[in-house]
Amino acid sequence: MLIDSHCHLNFKAYKDDLSEVIGRCHQANMKVINVGAALDTSKKAVELARDNKDLYASLGLHPIHVYDEEFVVEDYQDIIDNNKSEVVAIGETGIDYFHLWQCLEKGADSIEEVKSKQEKVFRGHIKLAMDNDLPLIVHGRNGKEDKTAYGDIYKILKDAGAKRGVIHCYGGNLEEAKKFVELGFHLGFTGIVTFDKTGVLEEIVKWIPNDKMLIETDAPYLTPEPYRGKRNEPSYVRYVAEKVATIKGVSVEEIIEITGNNAINLFSLK
Repeated sequence: MLIDSHCHLNFKAYKDDLSEVIGRCHQANMKVINVGAALDTSKKAVELARDNKDLYASLGLHPIHVYDEEFVVEDYQDIIDNNKSEVVAIGETGIDYFHLWQCLEKGADSIEEVKSKQEKVFRGHIKLAMDNDLPLIVHGRNGKEDKTAYGDIYKILKDAGAKRGVIHCYGGNLEEAKKFVELGFHLGFTGIVTFDKTGVLEEIVKWIPNDKMLIETDAPYLTPEPYRGKRNEPSYVRYVAEKVATIKGVSVEEIIEITGNNAINLFSLK
């Protein structure tokens, strides 16, 4: 089954035509995981899951928002307790060194302070996931000069004993990918794989074991070819599957089946 393991129909980008976009998901006979980036969008993801068959929710506070609101564990636990069928993961959470300057503009005193707060919030998510036996959806992004985000994510996950989840929109190198997979994590591939010119993602896709691979859109962002430059949506995840199939030298149907089963198993989708 075609599954978009990470998107954001709970964002304002779809306020004018959400029902039409969801309709195209149903037409594609696919499942979709909507991922929260703050408390309000986490709640919206749950609402969408309640109201629409084959839509699911993940709850979290994105690392770029740790100075916009506090991560109050009790608020998220309450949502989990009251929506057991809808909530399938915790996140997105993680480490982001690309937007550190934005946190400084929001009142942080130093880069070190921002990194420390991101780690504290990340560890809070990890504990919440483990306490509820839910997988993690992990965000990582290196800075333009600081390339240590994925290394720091790995250290935190390993130290916390986390072994289940996905490093979404994977943007690290091959050696880091091998360490995450060895730890037990899946890697998620987005539309970037359809236009990446570095060769790094292709190398990782060729290497990754079939049972550790997921496909996603991160919609409304990262639109794949042939729609690059336009707003993304979950049904476009098929183009990610097509590119992965080309890289691996198999049929697109095989990639859809493999990644679909992986998502069903990881997130316990019904």
